[in-house]
Amino acid sequence: MTKTICVFCPSSSKVSPVFFEAARELGSIIASKGYSLIYGGTRVGLMEALADAALAHDGRVIGVIPQAKWL
Repeated sequence: MTKTICVFCPSSSKVSPVFFEAARELGSIIASKGYSLIYGGTRVGLMEALADAALAHDGRVIGVIPQAKWL
C-alpha cells in the first residue's frame, strides 16, 4: 500500500521566496521517501512548486480541484 500525503497551500505567486523553497523541498522529500502527493491541483504559486518538485523526483502526484455547488 502506498502512503499518501495531502498538502494544501496557496496558489498565489505573491508570497515570500522562502515559502517557494520550502514547498520545493517538501515536494522533493515526499517523492524521495516514496509517498504519493495529493495537492490542490493548480499550476500556480506554491502548489505548482510543490508538485513540480515531487514530479522531478519521480513522485506520484494527484491534483484535486473541488467544484463548488451553490444552492
